[in-house]
Amino acid sequence: MPTPKYKINDQVNKKINTGVYLKTGAAVGTIIEVKEKYNTRKRIAYYYVVKWEENGRRSEHAQHILVPAP
Repeated sequence: MPTPKYKINDQVNKKINTGVYLKTGAAVGTIIEVKEKYNTRKRIAYYYVVKWEENGRRSEHAQHILVPAP
């Protein structure tokens, strides 16, 4: 069974694809919810609801898009 990479209250940054390379965004967010969803092959994929500190908005991201905040 896969396990989630992050837990609630972990600090994360979002990866940004520039077309040539990946960089890490400046905004830091806090994970407030972990969701399990099934992909087309009926395998579990983890998604996280992140509350961003810079403006207070919330967004949902896949596990592979997030990196731990420094």
